[in-house]
Amino acid sequence: MILDFLTIENFGVYGGHQPPIELTPPDPDHPIILFGGWNGGGKTTLLDAIQLVLFGSKARLSNRPRSYREALRQAIHRGADPGEGASLELQFRRVVEGATRTYWVRRKWWVDERGVEERLEVHVDGEPDTLLAEHWDEFIEGYIPSGISHLFFFDAEQITELAEGQKAAELLGTAIHSLLGLELVDRLGADLTVLERRKRSEGHTAEEIRQLREQEAEVQRLEELLGAEVQNAARLTNELDRKALELRRAEDRFKKEGGDFYLRRADLESTQKSLQAQIDNQESALRDLAAGPAPFLLVAPLLASAEKTVRSAADSKRNRILLQALEERDAVILSALEKRKLARKAIEALEVIFLEDRESRQKGLAEVPTFEVEEHLALEIRHLLQTTLPEARSSLNTAVAEVQRLRELLVRIESEIARVPAADAIVGLETELTRLRGEHAAKKAELAAHEAKMDSIRRELERAKSQLDREAALQTDNLIQDESRLRVLKHSAKVRETLLAFRREVIRRHAARIESLMLESFTQLLRKTSLVTGLSIDPDTFMIELTGGDGKPLPFNRLSAGERQLLATSLLWGLAKASGRPLPTIIDTPLGRLDSSHRRHLLERYFPVASHQVILLSTDEEITETNLQTIQPFLGRSYQLHYDDSLRSTTIKPGYFWNYETTS
Repeated sequence: MILDFLTIENFGVYGGHQPPIELTPPDPDHPIILFGGWNGGGKTTLLDAIQLVLFGSKARLSNRPRSYREALRQAIHRGADPGEGASLELQFRRVVEGATRTYWVRRKWWVDERGVEERLEVHVDGEPDTLLAEHWDEFIEGYIPSGISHLFFFDAEQITELAEGQKAAELLGTAIHSLLGLELVDRLGADLTVLERRKRSEGHTAEEIRQLREQEAEVQRLEELLGAEVQNAARLTNELDRKALELRRAEDRFKKEGGDFYLRRADLESTQKSLQAQIDNQESALRDLAAGPAPFLLVAPLLASAEKTVRSAADSKRNRILLQALEERDAVILSALEKRKLARKAIEALEVIFLEDRESRQKGLAEVPTFEVEEHLALEIRHLLQTTLPEARSSLNTAVAEVQRLRELLVRIESEIARVPAADAIVGLETELTRLRGEHAAKKAELAAHEAKMDSIRRELERAKSQLDREAALQTDNLIQDESRLRVLKHSAKVRETLLAFRREVIRRHAARIESLMLESFTQLLRKTSLVTGLSIDPDTFMIELTGGDGKPLPFNRLSAGERQLLATSLLWGLAKASGRPLPTIIDTPLGRLDSSHRRHLLERYFPVASHQVILLSTDEEITETNLQTIQPFLGRSYQLHYDDSLRSTTIKPGYFWNYETTS
């Protein structure tokens, strides 16, 4: 299926008749059709338009009230005449039995004295087809079942909740039923149950039939009550989604205006004081080092030279003392020899020997120092050089590095404090944010109450059905005589059991393929093969279990917010692949609240290959100028939505925010 043209007239924010928007990719290598617009400029309205023209009352509209007719009334542009109404036209192609057929669908509605009137026209290959128009709902349901349309047309900002156990199970249950055609099996089972009840009532007394009818009426009442509550829950879910979207946008505005800094102002100021105190302590430690041995680090080479000089002086002093002692000893020896009448020549020879010895020792002595030193001074200088100064240097380097680190932190904190807006500039946004949070919480509680009520009704309905079956079976055992009727009942029960077994086996057989496609999609998006190594689906509850790289179950809440959104996208992508239907993919708010890293994953690995036709409805904060360059090789066409405040209307023009040319 390829969407070729969309024409809008007086629908939502689009006033008047808009020229046809060409949606056809120019060639298979450029599948992306990009629409850019501000929030409130009509991006989501485009998604609603395509779904409404195709699905009518079954369309999943973004802001749909309880009544379809009321939704049509509200969809008429405010500046238009309700009597003239609004219209949507969509031209698309699909292959039927090997031949390409072109379909043109026009859905028009208006308001008159009878209320909201609607007309649907269908042309096939340029010729009107009134029969197809009359049975359009069955035709489109057969091609794009409403139960799986959200796999192809969705708001990426609202799918993150699908990466939660129960939400994912609900999505899978609905999608798998539609993909495998199990609605027919369920409907057949329900019809057999009705047949059995009717057969059991045949041949009973009037009182027994009355009791059965009362029990059946109670079951029907509970089923209708449950159906009404399901509709209420769906309405509340839509309202909750809208509140969540309003809340996210308010949070974004609050953050953009510096609201996060405003809320953290006290913490930031406290951190600023703490950092300044730590800097003061470190600087005090530096001053203590400066008052101690640290200055000697500046003259360390001179200290080494001084140590050498002191050692040399000490050695010279010891040698001079030794020479003086030797001279005195030599004199004593010579005097003693003279007294002993030793030969004069021998004494003179000894005197020469002693003199030469002293002179040789004298030559090895250093110059006589000009100062007197104590021997322990050299040891003290060595201790200073080898122990005290290295310790001082280490302490000094540590303190300087810590001061530098603290000053960098202080600069960052002071920068954040400078971004704190004034109270009068933020108080309005804060009040709005508080209000929306309260409304969101209240709506969430209301939905939870409705879901609890539905659970209660379901339990009561199960009890009523069980009671009805028991009473009918008891009366059948006691009263039924007709073998034909008994045979019908027995065979009907066996068929229902067979249908249940068939249903379970069909799901089990297809679950493995769906698991593989989902895991493959997630791995392709994230490229972290070690994060999730397995994905399994319970065929009875449709609950998904992830297996981590360590082989143990990986709860969804262990994934980061970005990883959960990629997982939700992977679930939709995997199911879309499993459907085997060549349908376009339309994504509103394509990058949601993802960080830059996870945005790149979608830009590079999903959008270019999501389908043969990918329509993106984005703001300039999602597909930024940089992101646009990333998808440029795959971009077929681009449009910009221009909203005119004075006319309260949006027009569509070629190009994007930065006027990039496309292949077309």
